[in-house]
Amino acid sequence: MPVITQLDMFKKYQVAFDAENAPQGQIVFYGPSYFTRWGKDLTTPARWDHTPLRDVLLGKSGAPCCINRGFGGSCPEHQLYHYHDMIRPLAPRVLVYGSWGNGPYFGYDDAESLLLAERVIAYARTDFPDMPIYLMGAPFTVAEADVPMASRVAYSDRIREIAEKTPNCHFFDPLQHKPLWDPTLFVEDGIHYNQKGYDVFADYFREILKDELAKF
Repeated sequence: MPVITQLDMFKKYQVAFDAENAPQGQIVFYGPSYFTRWGKDLTTPARWDHTPLRDVLLGKSGAPCCINRGFGGSCPEHQLYHYHDMIRPLAPRVLVYGSWGNGPYFGYDDAESLLLAERVIAYARTDFPDMPIYLMGAPFTVAEADVPMASRVAYSDRIREIAEKTPNCHFFDPLQHKPLWDPTLFVEDGIHYNQKGYDVFADYFREILKDELAKF
């Protein structure tokens, strides 16, 4: 498969992440803008200011245990390219990976995006053989005219298949969580969550990750 996009276009996120000096051995979230916006944009802080996931997804002890490595606008090709710098140095205890979205904007169809996402997963499993990996299916958005629900379901089904054949890998499907379908959870673009949406998102992840959060 040829590389279509400019791979280092998100270097500014790498610089911002490095400046955080985040600890190792945490629950790491990796993916595009539905994770990036769960807090401030580290590269342009004035763009939005949602309560960061690190402040709301806490361990059983009450201690912060999650690190956000979402970088908005990225597709699985970028996520594969930046994995070695953004994820590997953190030595995650748990990886939460969402790959849906943005592939078509860079010229990748869903089959190509899935192949690239599967490589990210393979790298993570090779580097950290015992690490639980949680794979996120396609999310619901209000703005659906350009992406039919059938495409989202098909993508999610393929992610489920990857999880089933990958050791210690768990699939979760936001499309099956109806509270996330509430149109009042989104900003004007109909794609990204507002603060209310991230509050619901946090409740959802507390259930998805309850066994992992209990270890911190």
